[in-house]
Amino acid sequence: MYLGIGAQKSGTTWLSGYLASHPEVYMSALKEMHFWGNRNSTAKWPTTAFEKRLVRLQSNGSKSLSTFNHISALTDRLAMGGDIEKYATYFDERVEKQHAFGEISPAYCKLPLEEFQLIKKHFPDIKIILLLRNPVDRLWSQIRFSEDADTLEEMEQKIDGAFKKDVYLDRSDYVSTIRTIRSVFAPENIHFAFFENLFQQAAVDGICRFLGVDHYAGAFNKKRNVSIKMPLHPRLRLKMAQRLEPQYTYVRDLFGGDIPNSWHTDIYALRDEA
Repeated sequence: MYLGIGAQKSGTTWLSGYLASHPEVYMSALKEMHFWGNRNSTAKWPTTAFEKRLVRLQSNGSKSLSTFNHISALTDRLAMGGDIEKYATYFDERVEKQHAFGEISPAYCKLPLEEFQLIKKHFPDIKIILLLRNPVDRLWSQIRFSEDADTLEEMEQKIDGAFKKDVYLDRSDYVSTIRTIRSVFAPENIHFAFFENLFQQAAVDGICRFLGVDHYAGAFNKKRNVSIKMPLHPRLRLKMAQRLEPQYTYVRDLFGGDIPNSWHTDIYALRDEA
């Protein structure tokens, strides 16, 4: 089994589509199951979101296989609640001859240590996939995706507020996420990939090798879940990079400097500013 745990706005939707198309991989029709971390929650979300989506699909009249699979997935997800056995059964009933199966929920990047330990307890050989993206680019994309603004200037004004909200800070904290998963899972069961390199065959071949499945060509011209395009002023980019500097330096050191060029560019700008 594999579990994609993020990061948000780092290519997880595209990767889920790629894995769903792979003949040797089963990818949950419900990409973001939001099971882990919500098993004992009394909050209405994500149940209300699943219920609304189910009603919408049932009423649209489509008889496509994709719609049928999505309705089935939503129905079973609502029925499983926080039951781990039902979560496992969800996959047992759907996996046929595929060699790998799983789901991707970017919100899992902020799961506490105890939840990751529970995942390993129930799925000892589980493989963890974490996509990383330039910290400023990732956060700016999340802001553009989540916030409403009519102009670039209005959107830029949202930046300071983002650094005060957990929904942004949690997903920007690569350091905590990586340290936590490395403390629970063996190195050979963790795969890191960079968004900046994801849309090329070498990157997906690496994911295929990690999952133990054959090479499969990717459709790199298909973009999914794209945020509104808005350029970021260099002054604001530097300001954001300064606040995210620990993320840059930690990942740089973890990978021995083998990080995408845009990461190095921001690190050099921070060095010049110091």
